Amino acid sequence: MNFKINVSRIFLYLCVLLLVLYSVGPFIWILISSLGLEKDIFSSSPSIFPKHFTFVNYTNLFNDTYFVNFLLNSIYVTIGTIFIGIVIATLAAYSLTRFNYPGRNLFSIFSLFAYMLPSVLLVLPLYLFAVNLRLTDKLIGLIFAYIALGLPYCIWMMKAFFQSIPIEYEESAFIDGASRLRTLFSIVIPISLPGIIATTVFLFVLVWNEYLFALVFLSSDSKMTFPVGLQSFISPHFIYWDYILSASVLVSIPALIVFLITQKALIKGWGAGGIKG
Repeated sequence: MNFKINVSRIFLYLCVLLLVLYSVGPFIWILISSLGLEKDIFSSSPSIFPKHFTFVNYTNLFNDTYFVNFLLNSIYVTIGTIFIGIVIATLAAYSLTRFNYPGRNLFSIFSLFAYMLPSVLLVLPLYLFAVNLRLTDKLIGLIFAYIALGLPYCIWMMKAFFQSIPIEYEESAFIDGASRLRTLFSIVIPISLPGIIATTVFLFVLVWNEYLFALVFLSSDSKMTFPVGLQSFISPHFIYWDYILSASVLVSIPALIVFLITQKALIKGWGAGGIKG
């Protein structure tokens, strides 16, 4: 009996190991290839490890391209979208769970329906809206577009987290003389912090890798985010694989850091979001 249990565990571990290798294998290959010369990639006798390890691809990326500008634009847009989007989503979700006003349920349904629409259908109306407000080719215009794209689902996520918080906590604060605003910031938000972090990660993933909206809204090279900026490394006659590989590694680092920092809060947030108090 013990032998069967051990065999089952070994088989399970092997399956997990294969799944991990399948998931991280491409990234490992990109990382190793970025540390070699471009000629090693197209060598007639390719190898897993490059013949000469070097950081020349990274130094050339910083010195010969606008990659730093692309990366800074992406960071600016991501932070701006997360800050404004989380504030609006938190207030909107709190009002949907704690106040009873006409059209509340209808607003909830339409907010979820808006997220179900594919982004390709939303890009043209949002672009025309940005044209009327003279926000095209501006990072702030792209931020507003991303907020409109991700806000409906963020509201639904935050609504689920607020519903899991017992109303008795707030009623006790009201009895002690706390105002609605103080109760929100002193009780509700600290309790729902894992949910806020989970929603923040969702917005981060949405904005950090987004390509279509950035391509449509931005036209100047100095305003491009990195998903669009990396396209400049591909010309009709040549592909700069050394730039693409090294840039792909660098833009993955912020995402890796975010997930490593927030993984515990994500587990708590996803678990709390499915419980109603």
